[in-house]
Amino acid sequence: MNAPRQGLFASLLIISFALHTFLLVIATTHQLNENRANQGQLMTSQLVTDSINELDPANTVSLALLANRYATNPSVASIRILDAKKQVLATSGMSKTREGDVFARDAIQNEKKVGSVEITLIKPSIGEILRNQWLAILVSLVIHALLWLAYRAIARPSRSEYLARINKEARLKHEIQELTKALEEEKHASALAIAQKQPAPKEKIIPKIPSELLKDEDTLALSIQFYDPKQLLNSVNQSVSAPYFNLCQIFLNKSIELCTAHFNLQVKDINVSQNFDYQGATIQIISRLPNATECIVMIGTVFQLLSEVLYKRYREDKRFVLQTRSAVATAVEAMQLNSVQAAERLAQHLIAKEMAVHLNNEQLKHVSECYQLVAMPNPTNVLTRHAFMMNGMDNECAETAQNIRTEILKGKKAENVQTPPSEQAS
Repeated sequence: MNAPRQGLFASLLIISFALHTFLLVIATTHQLNENRANQGQLMTSQLVTDSINELDPANTVSLALLANRYATNPSVASIRILDAKKQVLATSGMSKTREGDVFARDAIQNEKKVGSVEITLIKPSIGEILRNQWLAILVSLVIHALLWLAYRAIARPSRSEYLARINKEARLKHEIQELTKALEEEKHASALAIAQKQPAPKEKIIPKIPSELLKDEDTLALSIQFYDPKQLLNSVNQSVSAPYFNLCQIFLNKSIELCTAHFNLQVKDINVSQNFDYQGATIQIISRLPNATECIVMIGTVFQLLSEVLYKRYREDKRFVLQTRSAVATAVEAMQLNSVQAAERLAQHLIAKEMAVHLNNEQLKHVSECYQLVAMPNPTNVLTRHAFMMNGMDNECAETAQNIRTEILKGKKAENVQTPPSEQAS
């Protein structure tokens, strides 16, 4: 039983440790620079004071002994004592090749320059700083390790939570396997029926509203699209994509059937403008019907829940699957878009698992009683400026959507396998 998102937390701790070490090096370097500047100024002043009497006339022996004495300081790379003509009188230092900061000062006697001194102080490297700060770095590493262990202990789920999650995942996996098996059996039954020249069993088709009626009436459209930023759909062949589209269509048809029944509408009130393909699917409903807005929004919500279950299961089985996004819209006269075009355009502004609506004020009032709406970020046109994203729902609507989703997952097998007219118990 591992704590959730251990990898992400470990990455954050590694970044934190690296940042802490970097800041420690920066602070140490700044402190050393200040100390080196103060030390350089003090040493040059002292060396000038000690050597000024030996510069005029020049006593190279005394100056050499004086330079050697100052060079015993471990921070000194090299020392040079020069006369007034910049000729070297004495040099010393154990690390003359090391880079460092040079500090120089003139020797003035009786308002006359009699010479000068130059002291180069060693500038420590990053490796030397890290070596000198090993204790602080080790303490930081221990603290981050303790934070990692504490997170694993605190965030780890209890045994009951772990077992509940395992049972739920096993149940959902079993339901998806049943759905997949039902789809395969349906395809096999259809092929067998065609071979025997008998009417093939068909998936329940949602009747279409006549196009003339749709032109004369205001409609609401729901567009469900695949979120495919890596263009994976273009890389799979039809033998993989076709069964996947069929399963998505089964989910959509069942969502329509149960949602229309819940809102006292008929299946024929829904027009499937486009069945699932590479561009997704689109459905319409006449907006003047009672509960039309609530119904089509609930269809999109239920399908999103089903899509999340399907995505999780197929990902675990290493099978092709994509996440979805959906949008409900009315016609946008300012952009000369009908409801279908507006819904498809609005869905393209979303990412995975997001849902948005573009409705009139009365329809928004009905939807806002159940769903939490937030304005679209960074609107670019009339459509997105008057659209809202769904950011949650109340308990009653959430329970309704969950119940419909569960009913679809549990009862789909009996619906898809060829059966007598009387429905078998699942």
